[in-house]
Amino acid sequence: MTYILKTLVLLTVAISLLSCDGVSPDKVVAQTWLNVNNITSHYSPNFFRNLQEMKSKDNITVVRNNELVKGTAVEYVKQYVITPVVEAQKKVEQLPAKEGTKEIITASLEVYKYGRAVFENEYIAIATMMDEGKPEAEIYTAIENLYIVHDPVMQKKLDSLDELIFPYAEKHKIRLKTYGKGL
Repeated sequence: MTYILKTLVLLTVAISLLSCDGVSPDKVVAQTWLNVNNITSHYSPNFFRNLQEMKSKDNITVVRNNELVKGTAVEYVKQYVITPVVEAQKKVEQLPAKEGTKEIITASLEVYKYGRAVFENEYIAIATMMDEGKPEAEIYTAIENLYIVHDPVMQKKLDSLDELIFPYAEKHKIRLKTYGKGL
């Protein structure tokens, strides 16, 4: 009888461990919200000011064949902006969408997809303008238009994610710190 009871307890523990998806609330917050920093840290006119300065000083470096070499503005955007966003987005896509996390994952993916589209289209177009030596006024106008068009949508997507993540984090006793509001 004790053998059967021990077996049942062991079987119950094993089933409960196997049925757990292993994704902690901390991991959900990190991958869906904190890693959005891959977008917000580059989604700024300052990014282009810095890129223009590096370009003017012929100081854009990229990794090619495991070596740090001089590169183009387009290569820089692809390597240091788009690639990290793609990798972070894949991690969010792999999270199991369960009750309590499904909306968060969806909101996070909305931010990633939108940011990625902006980077793959407008950022590459502006970087191409820099590489082709287009006039600064033309580049400045393209940068200005990018933010006029995309800021309201990006801010709305970020706000939607915030509205979901803060209650989730509070429920799971995860402390979040923010530094200012807005892009």
